[in-house]
Amino acid sequence: MMHREKILIEFIIDTLTNENCKNVQIVTKQNVSTLAQKLEKTPLQQLNIYPDFEDINESSDLFIVFDDIELTETQIGTIKNLLSQKILIFSLPKDGIKESKMIKLGFQLEVEDSKNKLLCFSYNLKTYNNKRSWNNAEGWANPENFDKYRW
Repeated sequence: MMHREKILIEFIIDTLTNENCKNVQIVTKQNVSTLAQKLEKTPLQQLNIYPDFEDINESSDLFIVFDDIELTETQIGTIKNLLSQKILIFSLPKDGIKESKMIKLGFQLEVEDSKNKLLCFSYNLKTYNNKRSWNNAEGWANPENFDKYRW
């Protein structure tokens, strides 16, 4: 097993266990049999592997796209809005264009290893927009000031 593959597998397994994922969808044309064997030792209940994005129509706990698949912004939006709330997208470190596009779409850079040609972006709806104490309906109208000030 190559060092790159080992890093990738460890990162995916760590994400699965930390997020308590029960079903995963992977989009790749690569041979991922080593990953599938390693995932057998996790509490994962369902693993679906697709060769392209077009065949997918069911949601999952974690959605993973490997670096051999090119996604459009529309496809990434479909994944975020319809298919999964936790997403990992692996990419080859080519240029800053893809990185800026991913950050613009709400993804975070999780892994950047230029020596092993590994780049991973993640999206998790739970941690994307943390709840703030001031951002609620009670604080906006300031009912205690209705008789004090004239706006």
